Amino acid sequence: MCCAKQRELVEAAETGYDSRRLDCGQNKEIPLKFRSAALAAFIGFGLFGIKIAYAKDSELLSLTMEHFRDSAAVADDPIGGVTTISTEKGFVEHKGPMRMVWNDEFLKAAIDKKTGQKSFQIYAWIIYSGSMRSYETASYQGANGPRSVPVTRISKEVANCAIGDCTYTERIAFPVDEELLRRLAAGRVPGNPDLWSFNLIPTSGPNYAGRLSNAEIAGVLAKADAYTTTLPAVAANAVSASLKLDFGIGGLLVDATAEQPNRAGILIIGVNSGSVAQRSGIIVGDIIYEFDGHPIKALAELQAAIARCAANSVVAIKLYRGTDKMALTAQF
Repeated sequence: MCCAKQRELVEAAETGYDSRRLDCGQNKEIPLKFRSAALAAFIGFGLFGIKIAYAKDSELLSLTMEHFRDSAAVADDPIGGVTTISTEKGFVEHKGPMRMVWNDEFLKAAIDKKTGQKSFQIYAWIIYSGSMRSYETASYQGANGPRSVPVTRISKEVANCAIGDCTYTERIAFPVDEELLRRLAAGRVPGNPDLWSFNLIPTSGPNYAGRLSNAEIAGVLAKADAYTTTLPAVAANAVSASLKLDFGIGGLLVDATAEQPNRAGILIIGVNSGSVAQRSGIIVGDIIYEFDGHPIKALAELQAAIARCAANSVVAIKLYRGTDKMALTAQF
């Protein structure tokens, strides 16, 4: 195969990952990812005339809170005393004939193992051509209005300048308040998630528009809350680790939103098999707002209401399932 044809196929592969020139007649090693892309081009368009079928990406809005919770990666740093939980593996979008990943956004939680304190950051990486943009600021709609925060530059890479337009890769991160994330999670309607958007603003060139599903946000919160309850310091300070009488749920507080001003309470993020909660019909995603006639606006209020229940008692529970109100009964 002639050198010009090789270059044409390799450029069509759109890798953006190799910083060295492919030089015909010189047996230079090409990185594995680059070789794989070029080989796919050869197979698909040259040697055999066979079209390659790729698995279709899941649509972002089709993925559930449970998917992001269960696929979240947990990394422990015993030296730094911090555990991170990331949704990076939860969703990826491939584009173009070579099914390349040109950008990604995900959420990462950092948990202090001594105190249980949590912080959250949005991570993004973007590949583009032309000239360096140098993203500096992130803007988004916060819990109390528009916000603008500086980004942390993780890395910048330049590649492929010798064979055409340079390809740039920027990896950045910026902080986001837990209060905002919990509000976004509270606005999630099971089976009908929504997208939260943000903009990355560069020193030159176009803005980058990123997005996260509120199911992804709810999933990382659920994973982080479940992990936090296992920490000795947090467990020692818990009002009631088992919610007395073993009601059998995992939950987190969610606030009302402008769209749903009354939809607040305890978001159910886990239901134990065979528990009182499961027998009563409670499922993950429900929001309990009243228990035995008592309004529930804090986890401690639910704990206290359960503690007042006598053995063999039957109590009324009111909850939201999506945007619908429901009434159930639980027998202890």
